[in-house]
Amino acid sequence: MGISFLAPLFLMGALAVAIPVLIHLSQKTKKEAVRFPSLMFLTRVPYKEVRKQRIRHWLVFLLRSVAILLLTVAFARPLLENSALGVVGIADARENVIMLDQSFSMSYGPRWDRALDAARRVVDGLRPDDRATLILFSDRAEMVEPPGRDLVVLRSVIDQLRPTHRSTRYGPALQLAEQVLRESELPHREAVIITDFQKVGWDEEVSAKLPQGTQLTRVDVSDPDPVNIAVADVSLSRDYVSNREEVTVLARITNQGPEPAAGLQVTLDVDGQRSAERVVDLAANDAVAVRFPPVPLPQRDVRYVIRAGEDAMPVDNAYHLVVSPGAPISVLILQHPSARAEESLYLERALQIGREPRYQVLTKRVNELVPSDLDQTAAVILNDAPYPQRESGRSLRRYVEAGGGLLVVFGQRVGAGTWPVAMNDMLPGSIGDPVDRLAERGGTFSVADYDHPIFELFSTPRSGDFSQTRVFRYHRISQQTSATVLARYDDAGIALAEVRLGQGKVLAWTSDMANSWNDFPLQPVFLPFVHQVVQYLAAYEPVRPSRTVGQLLDLSRDLVTDGVTRTETASSSGELDLVVTAPSGERWVERAGSPDRLLELEEQGYYEFRGLGAGDELLVRIAVNVAAAESDLTTVDAEEFASAITESGGASAAASLVATASPEERERRQGLWWYLLIAVLLVLVAESALANRAGRTKRKTTE
Repeated sequence: MGISFLAPLFLMGALAVAIPVLIHLSQKTKKEAVRFPSLMFLTRVPYKEVRKQRIRHWLVFLLRSVAILLLTVAFARPLLENSALGVVGIADARENVIMLDQSFSMSYGPRWDRALDAARRVVDGLRPDDRATLILFSDRAEMVEPPGRDLVVLRSVIDQLRPTHRSTRYGPALQLAEQVLRESELPHREAVIITDFQKVGWDEEVSAKLPQGTQLTRVDVSDPDPVNIAVADVSLSRDYVSNREEVTVLARITNQGPEPAAGLQVTLDVDGQRSAERVVDLAANDAVAVRFPPVPLPQRDVRYVIRAGEDAMPVDNAYHLVVSPGAPISVLILQHPSARAEESLYLERALQIGREPRYQVLTKRVNELVPSDLDQTAAVILNDAPYPQRESGRSLRRYVEAGGGLLVVFGQRVGAGTWPVAMNDMLPGSIGDPVDRLAERGGTFSVADYDHPIFELFSTPRSGDFSQTRVFRYHRISQQTSATVLARYDDAGIALAEVRLGQGKVLAWTSDMANSWNDFPLQPVFLPFVHQVVQYLAAYEPVRPSRTVGQLLDLSRDLVTDGVTRTETASSSGELDLVVTAPSGERWVERAGSPDRLLELEEQGYYEFRGLGAGDELLVRIAVNVAAAESDLTTVDAEEFASAITESGGASAAASLVATASPEERERRQGLWWYLLIAVLLVLVAESALANRAGRTKRKTTE
């Protein structure tokens, strides 16, 4: 067994032991003055005295020297090598990871209080040598306290925690716990997970595994047979009565419980006022759709709240919406100068039927186009019409380059040689002569790219069959390198292709839409296809009535999509400093100028956005709801959960403790310098007592 020092330079302080020697050797005997009569009659005799100095109180001297030596060694931080001293403390030390579920299902009844009590008990059970890490998790995980031994701080953090409105996912928490435990050098590893073991948050394919030898403690705070009523989903349908928009709300109410709910009250509030009420009966573990009567929608955004019953988890008993007036998509259809009125009939009727969104259609002859017609137009359709001439043609090109959308339909009037050469880059290729398929009783039509926004709606089974369309004639088109083919005929001819021009898009359809060269307008897919094409060209995004907790909000873009107002102030919100008010009432400022101003939605309710310095004028209001899946309180089997996240086998790391522990760690656990300081204190107390006693003895002898 050897000894070493972490700070050996402090041993030079041992030279201070010379101080007691100097003190003792420099002390002189104090002589008493003796009064005597006049010395004038005495003869002065020279006298010389030599006295050798010596140490009179050896024990006091030794105690003082020992105190200095012990203090010097203590500051040098001695460490016993290859000793069992301190190994017991290290061998028993534990790396503890506390995973605390903070999802909104933990707000059910007293679950959260039970979870906090369990976390406090774990912290109170830790020993001084243990190290603890607190991980909070929902659909994400964060390390609140890094590995440490300040248990007072950890307990204070736990006392201030609250459940969130986020969903449950176990994967992120387990991955973070695995990282902490694998990086630990302590011999014992323990993981404590405090949760309600909600099944919707469990992914059996989770890759995280707690290291071998980890002791897993499961604290289940769930309730047997919980009852939970929730507004799971809400859909809106719009209609127009006497040119006034009406909104009908359809809510899906679920009963996640073993008992039926009879006489359940479901209400609809509009801008804080009760609008309608329904009473329904719900069977156990069942759902019901509740339809409310239509509500006239004013020309502004309105707050809708649907509520259903009361239970131990009130968060999901309400569903919040912001309902905005439906703004129509303006479409300009340009016909051939000699076209008959009915040549655009199928296009017009398909668009006029649209309700969500509505379409505002204007049909003109191409020679009547003026540049101002494009100012408020979202999409333009050249329906078998030549390209506009002179300033109108240049205006149409600038319109597309600035972000507009153009659909060019080639038919019997427009084809090879009719398109101006200067505008060839607006097409996906050069237009050739018509291909006649009449002798073959027509060709068929097939989609080439179901991932494209136009055809994404038709990608699922029974969502639309384009193969039933018969095509008798079409214009052959030679594809440019930059063009994208979206649909073809059965002979590989191009049916629909796209080319980008500046910020805008141009689509070319190589057969007509007048039920002459094909029967496509008579097919069921024609109407949704036309709607998808126009929405794509217009870059239309539906206004979301609500969002979900945990989603990211792009403050530079989404406020215009989801906004309450459509004013210029709201549309330029990306350039404003925004004052954000959360549903809880918390306020903060989001500064302009950042290219990615993202806000993570954390609470259910309404987020409000105002311009900084613009008074109290409301720019945008966003409705946010909790995830519907989180309302399902079904639990996962705890044993299955434990076996899936722990590695089998594993032995204690105590055997390799001395070799792996660092000198600083072993010195800290041995703590010899504390004992040396205590010895210094005792020596100084003894020295003080002996010094006082020697002083009293000397005074008595002198007297």
